[in-house]
Parts: sequence; C-alpha cells; structure tokens
Amino acid sequence: MGPRILIVGAGAVGGYFGGRMALAGHDVTFLVRPGRLAQLRADGLRLVSPLGDAALAPRAITADEIDGPHDVILLSVKAYSLAAAMDDFAAAVGPDTRIIPLLNGMRHLDVLAERFGDPKILGGTCLIVSKLDAAGQVVHMGTLPKLTFGERRGGDASAIRDLKEALSSPGFETVSSGRIIQDMWNKWVLLASLGAVCCLMRATVAEVAAAPGGDEFARAAIAECASIAAASGHPLAEGTLEGIVRLLTSRETPLTSSMFRDLSQGAPVEAAQIIGDMVQRGRAHQIATPILDLTNLNLNVYERHARLA
Repeated sequence: MGPRILIVGAGAVGGYFGGRMALAGHDVTFLVRPGRLAQLRADGLRLVSPLGDAALAPRAITADEIDGPHDVILLSVKAYSLAAAMDDFAAAVGPDTRIIPLLNGMRHLDVLAERFGDPKILGGTCLIVSKLDAAGQVVHMGTLPKLTFGERRGGDASAIRDLKEALSSPGFETVSSGRIIQDMWNKWVLLASLGAVCCLMRATVAEVAAAPGGDEFARAAIAECASIAAASGHPLAEGTLEGIVRLLTSRETPLTSSMFRDLSQGAPVEAAQIIGDMVQRGRAHQIATPILDLTNLNLNVYERHARLA
C-alpha cells in the first residue's frame, strides 16, 4: 500500500500534480479552504492540458477534517500563505511525515524546520506553467512539468528513491535530486530576475528586450541575483546562467513572471519572499543591488496601496 499523500492546496500547482497522482491511483487527499472544497464537490477537479485533459472527483477536506498523520505532505500554496497553511496542516504531521514544499524562494525552509523539525523538511521545487481559470479548472500550458525534491543535507538516498517511486505519475517528470538546494537557488535567481524585468517594466520579456536598453537591463538584473547566489555559496553553473540570460533577453517570447501576472490582476504578490529576501541577502554580503532595490520598493508601494484600497 502506498503512502498517504496530503496535497495542501488545489490550485494551479497542487491541483495539477495532485490530480495527476490521484489519476494514477495514489492515495491522495487535498487540503483546501471551504470555498474551494465546495467548488471541488460540485464540479470535480478538471485538468486542461496539452498532455491530455482529465476530470476527477478528488478526496478533499478542510483542516478540521484531518484524521491523523500523513506520510507525505506536498505544500503548494503561495509563499505569503505559509503561516496559515502550517496551522491548517499541522494535525497531519506525524513522527515520520516528510514535507515537500514547492514554495518560491528559500525563506520557508527555516520557517518549516522551526515549526515541525528539521529532519521532516525536504527541499523541493517544480517547473510548470499553469493557472486556475475563472471556472476553477487547472489549465496547464507548455511542456512536461517537473517535480523535484531531495534531502537538504544529505541522508538516506534509498528513502528518497522510494519516495520518488511513490509520487511518480504520468503527466509530469519526477526527479530525486542530490543537489536540491542548488536547484532551488537556480530557480530563485530566474524568478527574481524575471520578476524584476517584468514588474518594473510592466511588460513581457520580449517587449522589454525589444526596447532600447532592454537587453542590458535584463542582464544587469540577472547579474545582481547571480552574484548573491554565488556569495551565498551556491553559484550557478555557466550553462544554467547562460540559459537564464538567453531566456530573459529573447525578443520572441511572451514570457512574464507570475508576480507580474498577479500584480496586473490586483492580487497579492510574493514580493518579500522572491525579491525582498534576495535584497536582504545581498546586503548581508555587501553586494549592490540597485535594480532589485527598485523592484522591492515598487512592489512594497503596490502592496501598501492594495492594503489601503
């Protein structure tokens, strides 16, 4: 019998990965808020994807319905919702539970370890382009998504391999990584750079790249983030860094950051976790970050306006 898997959140990320796992026959339960629960019970969970559409009636509960420890908790909420999410799923954490957070940035690892104990917390990241549409459908776009996790400080490799097998499903690639912290830094550098480019310029990557000085601006944003990663002991490999530069200076991609999409809709943004924490680490290493500083200011003003509205 496979592990009991609790997916915290049934949105664009958790809904996709958890839905694919449930379709593959894994023992999956979604932990959601009452509004999403009512929607799932009325309409089911619907996946729209170039890899194949699907519909299912998932097992879904609210926090007060947790019936005991789960073996694996896949945490897929926005970073700014971490505190509330921890309270919600705390009753599902037992002595042998492993928690795989798919949040952006790095700050959440320490917060989770302090609350639930360091050994329970794995590193995790995912690559997926998806959204939750107005009807509550999970709409996946692009290529095969990837779910990556691993021990943060080494550990039992066989246990991670077993966990990979338990979580693998058609519809996404599952990777057990021996360098998960570096994987997370790689993604953070990409997200922070992309967020700075799109949020400051209020435009897509291609629109910025096509404007005079746009290419230089994107390269400068990437350089700031990469310098902080290197100073923190996690320099990006040359090929990884070159890939980010190519992506963020392309004149042909309609790519935008999720932060920019949230900002454009007047929704909360992960400013503190993606940009603010990067700025703080830069200051700790005495690295000048004028572009990140300006992005952080811009997003803090946006958040202040949103709170006062």
